[in-house]
Amino acid sequence: MDKKLSFFLFSLFFILIVNTIILIKPSITGNIIKDQVSQDPEKVIENLYDAIEIAEEKGEYKCCIEPACTMCYLGHWKFEKGTCYCDDAIREGRDEDICPECVKGIEKGFCKSTKQEECELDKKTFGGLN
Repeated sequence: MDKKLSFFLFSLFFILIVNTIILIKPSITGNIIKDQVSQDPEKVIENLYDAIEIAEEKGEYKCCIEPACTMCYLGHWKFEKGTCYCDDAIREGRDEDICPECVKGIEKGFCKSTKQEECELDKKTFGGLN
């Protein structure tokens, strides 16, 4: 067989193998990541609290309970996803803006508001939950 033809066939074969690996690798990696997540839900929760801690350091997460609520971070309340301003709501007397998770935390005594004396919920707003 001609050397040029052999080199061409080898190059073509090599390129096909490399392309196949490149196309298959993301799906293999994705499956590995999915398996790790499904097997370790504690790690997911740990990562969520790490993300909340970073947002707190940036001043974007001002939760009023400890441990911090996750409802606001996940975007299940009035605030933009990844933020929480429940502590500001307490300080400003806007009880209606405190997320339900924080309300439950305050009821259980988990308040860490910068305005501790304001951790009593308004009985008119919350129907005497204290």
